[in-house]
Amino acid sequence: MSRVMVTLELEKSKASFDQVKRVLGLSDSQVDAEFGLVNISPDEHLYTILVDEDAAERLQGKHGVRGVYSNPKIEPFGPPEK
Repeated sequence: MSRVMVTLELEKSKASFDQVKRVLGLSDSQVDAEFGLVNISPDEHLYTILVDEDAAERLQGKHGVRGVYSNPKIEPFGPPEK
């Protein structure tokens, strides 16, 4: 199953990967541990995680969830120019 990005607004004291998993009720198989919890806007206290699509659907509308976004693979278009 593909992963999607979920943007969260978190207090700095609650911004740990394990705490986010626990609070949102995410299992290890639902979240990408290698990606982890990434701070995308320190001033706005925004973080992102990668979760499977089923988990993302369940998270929409929960307190602190600011949005769910696709995560398309970025690849070059055509051969490299010389």
